Amino acid sequence: MPKLILNDVRCQVEDEEDVGFLWALDRELSHMVQGAQHTKAYRGWMDPFKGVFVAWDGRNRLFEPSDMSFPLGLKNRVEEFYKKDNRELTVIDHRTPKSVGNAVDILPALKRMNKVPRPYQIDALKASRGNDRGIIRLPTGSGKTLVATMIAADIGKKTIVYVIGKDLLHQLHSFFKEVFDGADIGIIGDGFCEIGDINVASVWTVGQALGMKKSNILSENDDDEATIEPEKYGEIRELLKSAKTHIIDECHMAACETIQTMFQNMNPEHVYGMSASPWRDDGADIMIECILGHKIIDVSASDLINQGYLVKPMIKFMRVPKYPHKIPKQYKTIYKHYIVENEERNGLVLSMSEKLVELGYRPLILYNSVKHGKILNNMMAQRFPCVLLSGKDKMSVRQQAKEDIENGRIKAIIASKIFDVGIDLPVLSGLIIASSGKSSVRALQRIGRVIRPYKGKKQAAVVDFIDDAAYLKKHSQARKKIYEYEKGFEVQWPKMK
Repeated sequence: MPKLILNDVRCQVEDEEDVGFLWALDRELSHMVQGAQHTKAYRGWMDPFKGVFVAWDGRNRLFEPSDMSFPLGLKNRVEEFYKKDNRELTVIDHRTPKSVGNAVDILPALKRMNKVPRPYQIDALKASRGNDRGIIRLPTGSGKTLVATMIAADIGKKTIVYVIGKDLLHQLHSFFKEVFDGADIGIIGDGFCEIGDINVASVWTVGQALGMKKSNILSENDDDEATIEPEKYGEIRELLKSAKTHIIDECHMAACETIQTMFQNMNPEHVYGMSASPWRDDGADIMIECILGHKIIDVSASDLINQGYLVKPMIKFMRVPKYPHKIPKQYKTIYKHYIVENEERNGLVLSMSEKLVELGYRPLILYNSVKHGKILNNMMAQRFPCVLLSGKDKMSVRQQAKEDIENGRIKAIIASKIFDVGIDLPVLSGLIIASSGKSSVRALQRIGRVIRPYKGKKQAAVVDFIDDAAYLKKHSQARKKIYEYEKGFEVQWPKMK
C-alpha cells in the first residue's frame, strides 16, 4: 500500500508503483507560469548535442520525481487526490514533536477594551487549534488583527506576525501592547528592531535582512519605510529561526519571492495566513498552499454583511467616453493618456467625489501614479477640504489625516495604494476607484476600506469606472465580476446606450 511520510519540511510518497498516477500527481502539484508562452524555452529549440527538439511546457513543478517528495503544505491536496481516485494511502508522521507553549488568557483585557470576540473569530481560533498550519479567510473589516492576537495567545510560543505597510505595523504593535499588558512585544520595521516574545514584523524589512534586493521585495507595496542598521540583520534572521508561531497577514502575497524566501529561513511549528482574498490572479495559488496548507476557515464579506458585522456597499459603475485621440498600444502609454491625464475622466472623478461629500459620505479616492494623485488633489482642493497621501508620507502625517477626517476638518482622503491594505479607518464611507486596475485581490481589499461599521453608517457608496480603452475595458469587467462574486454587494452596471 502507498505511504505518505511526513517530515518537518517535506512529504514523501513511498511504494506507489502506478507510473500513470504519479504523472497525474506531478501535474496536480504544478501550475502554469504566467507569461511562459512568450519565452524561448516554451517555444522550444533544437539541442545540437543530443540532436532532439527540447521544449518546456510552461509549468512550475513542486513534485520532485527523484525522491517523490513535495512541500509539506500540499499534504491535504495529495490526500484528496488519492481519495478522489479511490486509492488508499497510509500516512506516517515523522515530524519533530512540538514544543510546549504557555497560553495567555487575554479575555479580561479584551473585555476591558470592548473587543469581546465574535462567533466567527472564535471559530477561526478553534480551526487553528485543529491545524498546525492553514489559510484563514476573513474579509477586510472582520477583525483579523484580533484573530491573530487570539491565536498567538492561545499557542503561547515565540511569535512573529508579518504585515505589509507601516500603518498596520504600528497599529498591530500598539494593539498587542495593550492586550498583552506587561509582555515583551517586539517591532521589526520602519527603522525599529526591538525583538520580544511576540513580534510584529514588516515583510519589507525582513526581506532586506535576508539579503533580498529592494526592487524584489513586494513590488505591490509602495510604502517608504525607514531602514534599520544592517548590524541588526543577524538578529532578525535568528528570530525567524527561533520563532515557533508565524502568522502572515494578507497571505495572498505568500506566492511572491519575499514570503517564499522568508519561509525557507523559518523553523515553524505553527504557520497561518490570513486574507480576505487568499488567491492569485496569475494562477499561482498552489504556491500559497505550499507554505500555509489548505483553507481551514472561510468567511466572506457577504456572510458578515448578512450578520450585521459589516455594512453593504452600493457599487456604481460610470461610463468613461472613449479617448478622442490615437493612443499607442503600450499599456503604460494608454494608462498615462486615458487614466492619468484624461481631463474628462478626471472630471468624472471630481464630480462624483463632490457628490458623495454633499450627501454626507466621507470618501477615499484611490490613485496609482504620483502625477495622478497631484492632478486630482489640485482639482478637489478647490471644491472641498481634502488631503493627499502617498507612501512617502511620515506616520505623523497619516495619523493627522485620519484624525482630520474623523472630526470633519477634511471631507476626503486622496491616497495611493498604501490605503489598499491594512488601514483601520471605519469613518470612511465612500470610495472612488480612480486608479483602475485588474487585480481581483486588490479590488476586494479596496471595498473593504469602507464597509467597516461606524456610528450612523448604514451603507457604503463606491464609484468605479467602465474605461473604454485597450486593456482597461477588460480590467473594468474583471472588477465587476469579482464584486458580483460577493453576493452581499449591490453592483450597478449601466446599460449600453
